[in-house]
Amino acid sequence: MNTLVDNKFFILFCILIVVVLWSMNFIFIKFVLNEFDVYTALFCRMILVSILLIPFVKRPEKSDYLVLLLTSIVLVPGHYGLLFLSLMETTSVGSISVIMQLAIPFSVLMAWVFYQDYPGKLRISGLLISFSGIVFLFYEPSMFDNLNALIIATLSALCLGVYFIMVKKIKHLSSLGIIAYTSLIGIPFLYVLMLFNAEEVSLIFEPKSSLAWFSFLFVVIGSSIMGHGLWAWLVKYQSISLISPFLLLVPILAVALSAIFLNEVITLEFLLTSSIIIFGIFLVFMAKKTPSLTKEEI
Repeated sequence: MNTLVDNKFFILFCILIVVVLWSMNFIFIKFVLNEFDVYTALFCRMILVSILLIPFVKRPEKSDYLVLLLTSIVLVPGHYGLLFLSLMETTSVGSISVIMQLAIPFSVLMAWVFYQDYPGKLRISGLLISFSGIVFLFYEPSMFDNLNALIIATLSALCLGVYFIMVKKIKHLSSLGIIAYTSLIGIPFLYVLMLFNAEEVSLIFEPKSSLAWFSFLFVVIGSSIMGHGLWAWLVKYQSISLISPFLLLVPILAVALSAIFLNEVITLEFLLTSSIIIFGIFLVFMAKKTPSLTKEEI
């Protein structure tokens, strides 16, 4: 009898759960930020993630400390901080969900630059298409009130791309262990950002709506722990080239959810531009890996 790992329908079910959790994450972050300050919300999120995960994961080895510290800086105040800030600034959550998919082309580009991992012509074509789509998105009329948010979101995607590269250097921690310890190490950095932006921790205890608290718990448990934990399990037992293309469903579902729950207007221009970006990322996903070449060969 086939195990769950070999059951294609179960694997597909797990992938779709991750897609739904990560798509809903954009909506719930927006609900959280309606009543919480940016860095205060992140500060509380990282504390709760650390409390829930650290008792169940092993401690990092000494050889991982430096890389783990740098990874935490890139992921927590970098990716998460900029993502929350962009969602605070924007009136178009759907556009941010599309922009965040640039993390994949960014990671491919940096692997090429820093590790001479030549991506091949098809992936390069995908990179160019994706980044050209971003240029078009910046000039899409409905985005004129969201340019700052789009720039911040692009920087967040860049940080996430850097994280994808750096996390491979952490050898002695599981995926959940990395989530736990990057959250723990990121807490002091978020506290400094809170002080710099004159945010007060005491405001956490002021009355908040049930929607805000439910959204906060979803961001912590649904996205950070369940979503990332399930994805880590899938990556461990399944081919990345098989499961990764399904992540292209995340911005599509997020855009639909933002229209339903946030009453966002989806223009034809936005759909066409988003399609260009997603198509470029699809090419990056689907391209066969090309053996690394030397600089002279490139």
